[in-house]
Amino acid sequence: MESLEEYRRDLIDQVQTYASEEGVLDYEAFFNVTCDILRDSEVIVEYAPAHYLYGENTKKFMLVSGYDFSSYDQDESIVIIGCDSTFSLSQDEEMPTIQTAEYKKKLRGMRNFVLSALTGDFLKDAEESSDIYSLAQFIHDHRDAIRRVRLYFITDRQFTGRDANVQFEQDLYAPSTKERGIGLEAHMWDLQRLRDESESTGSTEHLIVNLDAPGIPAVHAPVVDTNMNTYLLFLTGDVLAKLYKDYGAKLMEANVRSFLSMRGKVNKGIRNTILTAPDRFVAYNNGLTATASSLTFNEQGNIVSIEDLQIVNGGQTTASIYYTGSNNPQADLSKIVVPVKLVVVDAAESKNLVPEISRFTNSQNKVAEADFSSNSEYQVKMERASRTVLTPLKAGKQRTRWYYERVRGQYDNEKSRLHGEQRKAFIASNPTRQRIKMVDAPKYLMCWQGFPEIASLGAQKCFAKFAEETNDEKIIEGVNVEYFKELVCKRIIFDSTHKNIKKMDWYLGAYQMNIAEYAVAKYSYDLYRAKLECDFDEIWEAQAISPEMLACLMRAAKQASDVINDSNRPVANCSEWAKHTECWEELQTYPSCLDAVSSTDALPVKSVSGKPESENKTTSLLPISNDDNPQEDVPSFATKEAEQPLTPAAPPTSSSPVQEDSAMHVAIERDVLDGIPADNWKTFMRWCEHRQNIDPQDYAPLSKLERHIALTDEDVDRLWNLRLRAIDRGFPSSLLSPPPRR
Repeated sequence: MESLEEYRRDLIDQVQTYASEEGVLDYEAFFNVTCDILRDSEVIVEYAPAHYLYGENTKKFMLVSGYDFSSYDQDESIVIIGCDSTFSLSQDEEMPTIQTAEYKKKLRGMRNFVLSALTGDFLKDAEESSDIYSLAQFIHDHRDAIRRVRLYFITDRQFTGRDANVQFEQDLYAPSTKERGIGLEAHMWDLQRLRDESESTGSTEHLIVNLDAPGIPAVHAPVVDTNMNTYLLFLTGDVLAKLYKDYGAKLMEANVRSFLSMRGKVNKGIRNTILTAPDRFVAYNNGLTATASSLTFNEQGNIVSIEDLQIVNGGQTTASIYYTGSNNPQADLSKIVVPVKLVVVDAAESKNLVPEISRFTNSQNKVAEADFSSNSEYQVKMERASRTVLTPLKAGKQRTRWYYERVRGQYDNEKSRLHGEQRKAFIASNPTRQRIKMVDAPKYLMCWQGFPEIASLGAQKCFAKFAEETNDEKIIEGVNVEYFKELVCKRIIFDSTHKNIKKMDWYLGAYQMNIAEYAVAKYSYDLYRAKLECDFDEIWEAQAISPEMLACLMRAAKQASDVINDSNRPVANCSEWAKHTECWEELQTYPSCLDAVSSTDALPVKSVSGKPESENKTTSLLPISNDDNPQEDVPSFATKEAEQPLTPAAPPTSSSPVQEDSAMHVAIERDVLDGIPADNWKTFMRWCEHRQNIDPQDYAPLSKLERHIALTDEDVDRLWNLRLRAIDRGFPSSLLSPPPRR
């Protein structure tokens, strides 16, 4: 294990590198780097920035750096993340510390924000287009349903608590004592905790569950294995519901699924049994399997406290009991009896045993083997491919690897085992910025495949969707060096898009990740519509995208921003709107982003129609069709396009600079345009005046038509493309076509 000083230097390097590459402030970089640690540790599910600092030395002090946008769906909780605004990030400074009084102050600032959002006071003066406004609006709108608030304070200082008579706890649980009140959790993540978690494969957050007197009777099962002890006990439904209310998702960290909602067949059955036959619950239900690190017994031999309690099987049962009781006041949860198998696992063996217990006990709701996918054949082949390929040879530059992290903490563990020159050599060959985490990879693939709404669900949920598909034998067979290199290229495309969005004058300062996800999907979609493929070989050789490609991606990003921030969207919260298929379908109606450059010659693309049939099949993440026709394996983008009117075929796009039949195409297009009635052009002009993203220069050929001035070939090309884009966005094709000849 690294010393705390070594880890601090590494953390500083990571933050400063991130800040430099992404063009952000150190504070923003610190937020992203450390939140990645919390997310990978399953302490939070996802995170999004929402930076707000106000009145630091006043009673109205507020502190917010971000939030977990998945927490409410999980257990009706709100997660607020606050980062230390005074972190030094100086390698020469002695180890900085933080004491109890300052920690309490930070928590008070985070709590003040939540209270202000709940009452609605925060919304009175906040900027409506900001991330923080959307977060406050969400909290206010759901104030009657929120069960718990979780506060996470992150600092690069070491917590000592020396100014307190009694050491202040880093993890505080204050369940509400009021009916339907809001409980509060507070968690400190200091430098030491970040270091321990970075080098661990399991969560280090210490959870102690205290049971009401007189405790719970339990039977100790005779076992031979000295690494664990098993107890059989029974919990009533009201006790189990209270545990879920007080601790929520923290009880489920080792579980492979979050709550599947009451819509599932099994969960509906649980609800019906609770409401109609609670006394039969113990007979009908398989019960729970839970793990712990230690137990405390009273004089009667009953369990009075459980350390590190985790429900590894039965999360659906637990959540269903809680939600049924919350939504149905007539339900008597005290009549429900739930059998529990509690396995006390030796701390040294918990990382190996708990996943196995989870694997073999999860059967009530089907769990795909891919849910335990770090050891799946797909993931193993991805890791193997990543270790065998180096970046292209370039003068004066060292060849490096893109490090695929199949197991959480794998990169940091491998690095921490090395020292001196070996450590430097490892970092030089495997730069931190070129680490691809297993849980992040599906986002790049899903966006490219045309599912930005799934990518917007967050890494964990996106990965779950992805894992369902990667058991497919055809996909597993296709995982090789070329497959991995394409993944790297898609990562490069995504990162370039995400990084440059904030430089655009149209960027409103919020939803950067959602915009990037939709922009990449739109670019891929437009390539498909133009019968083009991305030339990943060119991107791999350059380890970057071209300025022309970036221009197209930024146009797609502008379109995505318009859709996501549309004031007429049917969903109030923009990030929630991005999770809907309708959001993606709306973006598909926008004109091609490839028009951002005058010719696709400058783009790294290849014409599908011009390739040999053996190469005609695109690399696909998800099998769209079982047909053998290679054209059916392209991404299924036809959802919206199939509903649009038929139009004359556009001239084929090709990467070739000269087309032999270009003159013929211009003549055909000119004939079509000349045949459109003048009144139809006037209607079209009025339509254009109320639309965004139309270049005023496109109107010039229209004025020539009105004055009966002959169009140049360039005018024809411009007007033809404007016509196609308008039809693509829903303008009736019949009005932009010549009347039928009699």
